Amino acid sequence: MPYKDGKGWRAVVKKDGKRIAQRLFALRRDAVDWEIQQKKALKKAEKRQRAGLDLLSFCSKYLIYAERYTKKVYDEKKNVCKRIMKIWGPETFVDDISTEMAESFLLDQKEERSANASNKDRKNLMVMWQKGVLTWGVEQNPFTLTERYAHDRANQYTPPSQDVLQVLLVATRKERVLLYAYIQTGARRSELYRWNWIDDINFEKRQYRLGTRKTRDGSMRHEWFPMSDELYDELWWWWQNRPIKDSPWVFTDDQPGPHYGKQYKERRRFMAGLCKRAGVKQYGFHALRRFCASCLADAGKSTNAIRRFLRHQNVRTTEIYIQNINDDMQDVADALTTKNLFPVPGSGTPENEEGVNQSG
Repeated sequence: MPYKDGKGWRAVVKKDGKRIAQRLFALRRDAVDWEIQQKKALKKAEKRQRAGLDLLSFCSKYLIYAERYTKKVYDEKKNVCKRIMKIWGPETFVDDISTEMAESFLLDQKEERSANASNKDRKNLMVMWQKGVLTWGVEQNPFTLTERYAHDRANQYTPPSQDVLQVLLVATRKERVLLYAYIQTGARRSELYRWNWIDDINFEKRQYRLGTRKTRDGSMRHEWFPMSDELYDELWWWWQNRPIKDSPWVFTDDQPGPHYGKQYKERRRFMAGLCKRAGVKQYGFHALRRFCASCLADAGKSTNAIRRFLRHQNVRTTEIYIQNINDDMQDVADALTTKNLFPVPGSGTPENEEGVNQSG
């Protein structure tokens, strides 16, 4: 309690028997109010410290949680944690970070990097803070009241049918199996490289399974889809002619080296080499996903059917790929066969290097 000190009243705050703050007031009630406020602030700070909610601890907790996501998403979250700790300091209490601080950070990112980069940081930080509010006792989410910055979305290249056909024509039979898998499933790269013969390919039912972690909580979600006859023929040929018989993976690295016999993680030069051999503008695997969406739209499939086929959770994501609007998934799968994509008079499919039709 305050005590008389000359003509005034001295308020004192102690911790562990040691005086850590004091102040002289003319009125006793002012000294009492100040002591009460300081003690409340001290208790609040001690509580936060015990909870480990300084920024470094908060980021560490969240990154452990974020290990469930894909490497790309995890790296995004890790990098934004590095940026906020560099600006605000690792010892800053999470609850001391205000909306004004959040807005200032996002503006700096917009000016230093881009509006799109700032928006990505905002998305990741909003999700991170929401997890803190729900799980670790964070009092508020300072990014909730911030706004996205307007930015022009860069046009993403989708190869024309002729260029895709040219790539198929110069590819070997082995290379075409992977290309057909991309074109006829519209899959993401990681989804195909995750394929294994036991869990994801069902020749008896003529079905394939795709799994993605592009879910709200990062958990794996699987869906089964029908194979077209052409995709069935390609995968059956590959099953019979795969070079590493004891590998469970559909697409296995069979080149001598440290990754021999392991599933592919990436194939950076695969499409670049094929495009160069075909003499067409270079495009990547994800461009084949957009090509798939474009072909389905041209075939008259509904936006919702295309969304389901591409496994988008939000139809607006699908609309970025196509601009169009049956619900028969077998028809959707069959629309991606070569005879429908590349109609050639007198010939339904491209021939392989020995002149043998690909479906046989």
